[in-house]
Amino acid sequence: IMTARRTAAAVLNIILAAAAAALFAALIALNAMRRYSDVRIPEFCIVPLCLVFALCNFKNFASVDGILTVLALIFTTCADYVMVLLNTNYPLSLCFFAAAQVTYCVRIQLMRRDLKYLAISLPLRVIVCAAAVIGIGVPFEWDALLVLAAFYFTNLIFNAAEALIMIKSGLANILFFAGLLLFAGCDICVGLNSAGEVGLELSAAGLYAVNILIWVFYMPSQILIALSACRPKEFFKKIFRREDGRQIG
Repeated sequence: IMTARRTAAAVLNIILAAAAAALFAALIALNAMRRYSDVRIPEFCIVPLCLVFALCNFKNFASVDGILTVLALIFTTCADYVMVLLNTNYPLSLCFFAAAQVTYCVRIQLMRRDLKYLAISLPLRVIVCAAAVIGIGVPFEWDALLVLAAFYFTNLIFNAAEALIMIKSGLANILFFAGLLLFAGCDICVGLNSAGEVGLELSAAGLYAVNILIWVFYMPSQILIALSACRPKEFFKKIFRREDGRQIG
């Protein structure tokens, strides 16, 4: 029975991996062909696919770390629904993205379990976030979208930096840092794509490249973040274990 379950789980994860590869290819191809109206549904499917992966491997996510990551993915799904499918109310979408980063902040602090570190990290984060919000809010007359973007992106950078500090702790932390780093790369491209609103114009070729790079960064970032919370060493051992219990390769 255990062998059958393991085989079924491996097959399901292979199907999910194939679906992710097909989705990624579709994203890049449709964006490359400038079929932006046709690509919205594939763009939205990125994070729900990661949630399906989490649900199909629920035993690997049955921890505080895993539950927090699933919660953050739900927030990200809500953000994408508003921004990508509805294509409206960007401030609400940024609220969901910010909630995801706050959740990742909680995940990082629980992973560290160090009150001394928390006593330094949390006040520093609050001070820098406040400075970023004020620095953006004052010159742009407290534009809600820009203020929320400042709060969100500052937390994302803090999370990536704190994840970098922990990469020596194991594969999960390496994947988490890589995912957050790609997430930041995606958001930098999103910012460049919208730079015209604040008077910074990119060339047509630059905008074309940025539109593709957004998804080159975004989809791998979400996959890596999801993998980082599924006890990756155990997960990959199960996937590549032969019926006699020995590892493949």
